[in-house]
Amino acid sequence: MKRLALLVLLGACTEQATAPGVCPDYCPGASIGVVDTILRDVIERDSAYYGYVTASAGPALAVGDLPGAVDSRAIFRVIPLRTRVTRKTGDTTTVPITVDSARLRLNIVHRDTNTANLWVKLYRVPTDIDSTTTFAQLAPWFTDSIVDSVNLSALLASPKIYDSVTLKAWGDTIRTDGVGHVLQVARDSTLSLFTHLGAAQARLIAPDSAIVAYGVRVAADSLASISLGSIESPDRGAGVTWFYTYPDTNAAPLHATQEKGALFDSFVFDPPTPPLDSNLAVGGAPSARSILRVTIPLLLRDSADVVRATLILVPARPVRGARADSFAVFARPVLTDIGAKSPLNTNSSSFGLATVHLNVPDTVRIEMTNLIRAWARADTSAVTTFVLQQRPEGASYAQIRFYSTRAPGLRPALHITYVRRYAFGTP
Repeated sequence: MKRLALLVLLGACTEQATAPGVCPDYCPGASIGVVDTILRDVIERDSAYYGYVTASAGPALAVGDLPGAVDSRAIFRVIPLRTRVTRKTGDTTTVPITVDSARLRLNIVHRDTNTANLWVKLYRVPTDIDSTTTFAQLAPWFTDSIVDSVNLSALLASPKIYDSVTLKAWGDTIRTDGVGHVLQVARDSTLSLFTHLGAAQARLIAPDSAIVAYGVRVAADSLASISLGSIESPDRGAGVTWFYTYPDTNAAPLHATQEKGALFDSFVFDPPTPPLDSNLAVGGAPSARSILRVTIPLLLRDSADVVRATLILVPARPVRGARADSFAVFARPVLTDIGAKSPLNTNSSSFGLATVHLNVPDTVRIEMTNLIRAWARADTSAVTTFVLQQRPEGASYAQIRFYSTRAPGLRPALHITYVRRYAFGTP
């Protein structure tokens, strides 16, 4: 009995070291607080700058005929043709060539698939065109110097041709209208349009210089807008294949070809881009960029976790043009803030992106959560400046303008959702 009583006593004194605490003694009394607010005064010292990427340096050439909006035309000059050749390797003397014809290639990298009865028209333009050439200077040449025209819609609707002959000559299926126009459709939907030019159409302006230059216009029932590949995009620029003969010593003239790409290309448009004003400008040609500086408030640095951050930009007016010509606007941080020449942080994944739809006055919202979150966690000496730029730059006449901080009721703002730091209680 004594032994049993001792065991009972020992069991009653066992300590429960792992027993949990009991609320409310060990549970904090606070709750998670989520705040959703629009900060209208954190963006300051914003500015617009002009002249970053010209039309002659962009990755595409904008061509459009949009009444009431814009008339844009592509121009290009081809690498000079060698007008004298050697008969065979090792010869020290040359003989003149006689051009029979040429085949022009245009790469259409963008188009509106809803466009009906789309025509692409080729014109001869002066050979001294350069980056300073204006729409007004070339206007007469686009009136009475037409070389050829092709109904692109009809070509697209024609049946595919694929046989041993076309495979050997073209390497793929083709569409043709039987009068010297051939169309190929690449896997990425790029259209390669080939135009056969007779000796009169492909004439050289001067035999000693052997330079030719052309311009391109479009026309359609509506929405006449395309983009041609430029020499800034590998294998997308215009090109000409020359077919010619040269004399042989003991036989009939020999046939040969020379392939020449574009040496210069650009596009001109009317009306021109208006000068900068008090608004923030993005895009156009030459392209404009806008710089915005952000002051990160203490409540985000010291006592909050950013859940979401959205930049709000109000357009001053809708962007006119074809709806299919919508473009993207980047919000990209800078490495250091030195104004218009601030280098962009191109390696950063903390950038924002939004699409600007033409003819629509909608507010533009750019997701910037990663960037604002990173700035909130950085020390107070970090650069908190970002740049708005078009993508791609220099490839479009379209430019959007947003209200700046000088318009109090419509200025850029940040829509922030954040969580307050959790206030743990005292046991």
